[in-house]
Amino acid sequence: MKRERMKRIVVVSLILAFVIPCAAGCSSAPQRTGRAVIETFLQLITAGEYADAYALLASSSRNDGEETRANRVTQKEFTDKYINIFDALGISAVEYSNLSVTNGEILCKATFDAVYTSGVAGDMKNSFSVIATREGGDWCIEWTPALIFPEMEWGDTVRVATLPAERGEILSDGFLLAATVGTISVYAAPSKIEDQALFIAQVSPLLGMTEEEIQKALKKEYNDVAVLKQFYSDELSASAAEQLLLITGVGIDYGNYGVQREYPYGSLLAHLIGYVGAVPSSSKEELEAELAALNEGRTKLDGLYTSDSIVGRLGLEKQYEQQLRGKDGELIYIRTAEGTNRRTLYRLDPVDGYDIELTVDVELQQRLDEVMDLVLFGDTTAGAVVVMNPLTGAVQALSSYPSYDLNLFTRGISGKEYSALLNDPAKPLINRVTQGLYPPGSTMKAFTGAAALDLGVLDTEYAFDDSQIDDDYWTPTEYGAWIWTPIKRTHVNYPISGPLNMRKAFIHSDNIYFANAALLIGWEAFEDYMEAIGFTENIPFDIGVAQPQLVNEDTEMSFKLLADSGYGQGEILVTPLQLAAMFSALANGGDIAVPYVVEGIYQENGVKYDVVEQHVARLWKENVISEAAIDTITPMLKDVVNKEINGTGRQLRVENCVVAAKTGTAEIGNDKSREISWFVGYRTGVSDEDARLVLVMLEIPADTKYTTLKFDIARAMLELST
Repeated sequence: MKRERMKRIVVVSLILAFVIPCAAGCSSAPQRTGRAVIETFLQLITAGEYADAYALLASSSRNDGEETRANRVTQKEFTDKYINIFDALGISAVEYSNLSVTNGEILCKATFDAVYTSGVAGDMKNSFSVIATREGGDWCIEWTPALIFPEMEWGDTVRVATLPAERGEILSDGFLLAATVGTISVYAAPSKIEDQALFIAQVSPLLGMTEEEIQKALKKEYNDVAVLKQFYSDELSASAAEQLLLITGVGIDYGNYGVQREYPYGSLLAHLIGYVGAVPSSSKEELEAELAALNEGRTKLDGLYTSDSIVGRLGLEKQYEQQLRGKDGELIYIRTAEGTNRRTLYRLDPVDGYDIELTVDVELQQRLDEVMDLVLFGDTTAGAVVVMNPLTGAVQALSSYPSYDLNLFTRGISGKEYSALLNDPAKPLINRVTQGLYPPGSTMKAFTGAAALDLGVLDTEYAFDDSQIDDDYWTPTEYGAWIWTPIKRTHVNYPISGPLNMRKAFIHSDNIYFANAALLIGWEAFEDYMEAIGFTENIPFDIGVAQPQLVNEDTEMSFKLLADSGYGQGEILVTPLQLAAMFSALANGGDIAVPYVVEGIYQENGVKYDVVEQHVARLWKENVISEAAIDTITPMLKDVVNKEINGTGRQLRVENCVVAAKTGTAEIGNDKSREISWFVGYRTGVSDEDARLVLVMLEIPADTKYTTLKFDIARAMLELST
């Protein structure tokens, strides 16, 4: 600490306490006793007056010249040594006591006790001995580093080493999804390096490190070991190891010294789990800002983040960084000139990070990934799948397709590899589940129908006057002059016979019926109902979810936009995760549970786990759809996928349970060559344990050969296990 911080109020308990003026130098000091000079020296150290204390040193301890001299210290070295050591230990007060002096004609020997009040290590108690010698008619201090700590010798230093905490693991269903694994460490023994510049030049190309990086690593040695680089078990070739071992001072530890992050299943749940990496920064200022944010609320005892820290960069790794990271330990020790530990002054053991348990059924997740790989093909298809329990909100499987191998980032992704991911037309780096915003298409009709029923605008007996439909187009006549394009009916594979009621409109996904329903509801009531369901709010989740919208902020509402909104076009945008959660209201009596994927946070304690935090199921929205509306709509949604009725979902064909579902197709802006293909459905008549909702969203070419792909995926997820 600085001198002004060292001028502290302390208690000095000496056998005989008195004040003696500070000496300008040993040889020019006034006559005094050996005891007096010892007491003065201790008082000056206590007060942080190191320059004045240095003036009391004997010539055999001082180095007042410019050349380095063995077993002697300059004033700057003397001052810096006390300041740096006391700073490292957070010493705020020094108390000397029990001074015992043996006087002699030439030598004056003394012993005393000292207590250093350390903000890091607590009270540090030591016993010392000191010699004062006559020099030029006065007494001077024979100083050695042992007057700082009894064990210290010339050439010793006090070092601070971080004891890194082991990052917590992410697991689910007994499977490790993000693990901390041992590594092969290439290290240096600094005491064996004769020519450091030559050593660095030899090692640098073999390790793929810059000379600056190696110099930095060498400064962090402990007990004559400086880890230069760590490798995963399959990264260091035998030939490279052989060349390294030919260099004097290099060693290789195959005993799993050190740790790295590994994702055993590569791309499985990549967008959810995320990955770790260096603290992100493109400038010194940005780095400082990032570190300040990371260290907010943390103390030195928690382990502060530095520019060398590895942090969560995306997904759960980022969202749960503080829980996964743990608390680094610290070792403060006296280091000998040979690099060994002479004495441990303070040790704080690290506290490993907490483990995170997920709700994911890993075998189901693996099955989902297999099906996605089988069903989707080429770089023209992409999509997202959400599998969840609609009663609890527990996520059982997630897929954002295509994915990528998380290990690319932890092992050091090349510029070529990263560029390939960025420029991939299928955009594998995007988390479509939580960040992709899409028009919901005809899945919206379930909410429009519920709104019409709950608001008393329509009932099951209401039938649209299809005489107004001309060649699948309808121009409304009850809202003034219709200046917009007509409402177009979706393509109907089987002609609708008889009155166009709600049941038929659901089965055949008729745009005109639900556009009319929205117009009858009116914008304000429509907006209020959809806001109550959650169409304008971020849904809570364990990682961030993009905010949905009903209309753009600067949009002026029109009848055409309201009509389009009724069947899921217009300006409505929503993420697959949020749409799945909102649709769960139909399976959960009108309530929407908060979706979640983190089941709990645990701390490993020997062979058992202690619960740190356990998820408590809670509702996000209550009674957003009435039981009456649900009872009316559910049979209609079952008919949508009934293969005997030829609805839009007839190709689902789940044989061992009854599913209620809605399909949808949405346009992507003005691009007529591509479309969004939706399926969202849930099991009915099953136990709470078997309750499941599945949402499939595919970005596909606007071609009929792609429209059935969603059913293959949904079927695999909805069929009951036998």
